[in-house]
Amino acid sequence: MPNLIRLERILSQNLTIHKAKINCLSLMIIAIITAQSSNLKKIARHFTNSTTNDSNYRRIQRFFAQTPLNEHQIARLIFQLFGLNKVTLTIDRTNWKWGKSNINIFMLAVVHKGIAIPLYWTMLDKQGNSKTLERTQLIEKFIHTFGKDKIQKVLADREFVGSAWFDWLTKQNIKFAIRIKKDSKVTNTQGQSVQIKTLFHNLNQQDTYHHARTLFVDKCPVKVSAKLDSDNDYVIVATNDFDDIDPMATYAMRWQIETLFSCLKGRGFNLEDTHLTKQDRVSKLVAVNALAFCWAYLTGLAVIDDKPSHYKRCLKSNGRPQLSVFALGLDFLIDGFRWFIMCGDFAFFNRLVDFLSFKRKSTLF
Repeated sequence: MPNLIRLERILSQNLTIHKAKINCLSLMIIAIITAQSSNLKKIARHFTNSTTNDSNYRRIQRFFAQTPLNEHQIARLIFQLFGLNKVTLTIDRTNWKWGKSNINIFMLAVVHKGIAIPLYWTMLDKQGNSKTLERTQLIEKFIHTFGKDKIQKVLADREFVGSAWFDWLTKQNIKFAIRIKKDSKVTNTQGQSVQIKTLFHNLNQQDTYHHARTLFVDKCPVKVSAKLDSDNDYVIVATNDFDDIDPMATYAMRWQIETLFSCLKGRGFNLEDTHLTKQDRVSKLVAVNALAFCWAYLTGLAVIDDKPSHYKRCLKSNGRPQLSVFALGLDFLIDGFRWFIMCGDFAFFNRLVDFLSFKRKSTLF
């Protein structure tokens, strides 16, 4: 069993939960990485201790049923791990169905070097989209912990529109770049109310068009850019940041949260494998996934930093990497944990833990 003292110290210095629960959390983070699953029974089988699987499974169940996790403490820990300061936020949902239960996670994340870093999330007790109150509450959680001055911009897809929502962002002096629906109503130069797509009827596949006039979308003054996607559907982006030279490029960073969801789900920890359905317990599981994700991603950055020539040799013919930074770090952690179990190399295990600390102290190789 690894000596978890350093890992437990990092967690206990940032989370106010009982020492025994810190130990369980540490074991779960490692187990989710090695199992690449969020199924509690599979996690229990990958606990690096001498206890039976059944005992570990019951322990995990008690953790999710009884242990309070402070969302602000987790957000601060993640924020510090990546050395974040002023950030661009992106919001989106991911959902699935287990039996008759709808699991609907509404997340706020920070766009960062090609991927989004999870900070806050809330469970929606329904299948569909969020309401304005749920969106504002999610943003307000960030403001409560880090302050409004840390927000550079908010990015969102076209399901996150509406006059009340745009009005709240405007009154809070929060800049945004949000995709709007092609049938959104605006006023043309003749003073007629028309669907916004009619302003871009001459758009071709290669162009991004930046509309010259200020338009009012959901009663909010914005500038608008538009292009056609690969399916010839309109991508129309509205922003209240009139100094943004290319709002379309800004909005494109929103895709990073989709990459995050794929890391938490099929390409990483298979979050949908969980049989948990109670909202508070699913939320805690997301927290464990988020910490495991951060560890894998930070390790991937460390691998690239230590061996950039090795990483470049792994590029495809089109110049893109064969493995993402997250996948690279995840593989390295799994191999590292396996190496420890086989050889008992405590020093190497501790070097892996270093990358989940605020300051890198060692190299991997």
